[in-house]
Amino acid sequence: MTTTSSVYTDFHGLSQLKADVRNETSDESIEQVARQFESIFTQMMLKSMRDAAPTDGGLFDNDQSKMYREMFDKQLSLTMSEGRGIGLKEMLIRQLGGTPGETSVALDGEMKLNPLPERMASQSPLHSAYGTKEIEYRAERIESPREFVERMRPAAERAAEKLGVSPDVLISQSALETGWGKAIIQDPNGNNSHNMFGIKADSRWQGERIAVPTIEYDNGVARKEIHLFRAYGSYEESFNDYANFIQSNPRYENALSVVAIPQQYLAGLQQAGYATDPEYALKISKIMESNAIQQKPHPVQDSGHQPLI
Repeated sequence: MTTTSSVYTDFHGLSQLKADVRNETSDESIEQVARQFESIFTQMMLKSMRDAAPTDGGLFDNDQSKMYREMFDKQLSLTMSEGRGIGLKEMLIRQLGGTPGETSVALDGEMKLNPLPERMASQSPLHSAYGTKEIEYRAERIESPREFVERMRPAAERAAEKLGVSPDVLISQSALETGWGKAIIQDPNGNNSHNMFGIKADSRWQGERIAVPTIEYDNGVARKEIHLFRAYGSYEESFNDYANFIQSNPRYENALSVVAIPQQYLAGLQQAGYATDPEYALKISKIMESNAIQQKPHPVQDSGHQPLI
């Protein structure tokens, strides 16, 4: 397996990588592909950061400077992907079945790269060792909408009681935000953020956060952006924070005034700008009508035995 070039203008290196992957599917080829993907992702992230902070059009800001700045960012993204990079490469290698050439976990279990937040680590053994982390992360997986509803209902009921809304509304909203638990936001190491409502980490948030590329809608037009999202130690924390977030934000006062009618509450959230998807409220309403939501937990069957006195 040959090594791809470290210069972004060398297209021969990419062609060679494509040929090598066709001829062999080895750990080395997987690592090369993961490195290229991380480089592309980093380039997108840098571009979004540049767009978010436009220059003021000063004396030295012209087409030539913009061209060289773009060239610099492309080369920087490729250079950053070398070695350990930003951690995305290792995650992709694990997902694709390869073995990272240089693990980011020390023998004593201490995370050397992208460490878990201390608060989350103190409540979860995910940081103990590489193999253990994989096993315990798989235990977080939710396999079906029915399982999702059963897992989330206790936390949803407590948060719904604070808001005065039906628990089905919160379960359906979290189902839309996370794809029934299959697309919960993760950090680069694959660790669960437990963020069930897509709440972003603005200046008011003092907890841990994760950077994630997202699709946002501006006048009905979708565009890619990089945003920071809140990270929690459990699903319970996420539902509780959602209730506090809605109650403490003045722009959701109208939505809270109609919590007795789920569709109006959801419409109030959308009108207040909770999500940019123009069909956000409609999608949640449809999920509420699904069998997974409407099918209530089975009641406990009477065994026929008399209670002990």
